[in-house]
Amino acid sequence: MLNFIGIGHSHIVALAKGSYALEAKQEQIAGQTLHGRFHYLYDTPYMPAFLDATQTALNPAILGLLNTPGLDFVLLSIGGNEHNVLSMRQTTPRFDFVSRDEPEATVDPTAEIVPEAAIRETLADYMRENMHVLQAIRAASSLPMVLVEPPPPLPRAHVLAYPKEFFRTQLDQAGMSSDALRRKVWRVETRMLRAASVELGVAWLETPPDMFGTDGLLKASACGQDASHANEAYGEVMIAAAARRMAGQIAGRA
Repeated sequence: MLNFIGIGHSHIVALAKGSYALEAKQEQIAGQTLHGRFHYLYDTPYMPAFLDATQTALNPAILGLLNTPGLDFVLLSIGGNEHNVLSMRQTTPRFDFVSRDEPEATVDPTAEIVPEAAIRETLADYMRENMHVLQAIRAASSLPMVLVEPPPPLPRAHVLAYPKEFFRTQLDQAGMSSDALRRKVWRVETRMLRAASVELGVAWLETPPDMFGTDGLLKASACGQDASHANEAYGEVMIAAAARRMAGQIAGRA
């Protein structure tokens, strides 16, 4: 049996649902069943994440999770919605950029073209505290860890089906960014998260190709019941992939 804990922010919910579904079915991953328990870092016991202004003293409740007996690995889903904050609603004037990852992607000819570096710097500001959390968790434990890439942006029709989250009126909806821009900003964030995971010695789990629709966004069957999160089916796929990845890593350490 693979014993693990999942720790993170809002995307941890879909991962937890997927894991519990696999557990209920007694699904075997890499020849082993799973036993995972999940913890939402915005729950009261884990807030604030740090007990000092310098963000070095990790909350003892989080430290307690990392010291759970019998763990094989730790699954992390830290942050991951910053790209939506930046890209879901357009500013005035509208902005766009040429993506290093996808230079062929559409660029809005009517928008102000900004350097990709400006997108990175803005995301870095939004991500700063969560990156400190990631660093502190890694420093607090020698257990194998895997950081799950946040799901790609949801399709436009799905976002607009839940208008109160980002758009209060139909007029607001006219300010929604293009699919191309939302995907490009997501790619910048995931590249930053991946670089951090490599630097910290945390395994990185990217979204598999079958989770994308033909538009490059999260496929409809994996979308959750809101404008920015995935569902249990997505969670099952990602947890199974994480378990396979970590089983191989654990075997390599034996």
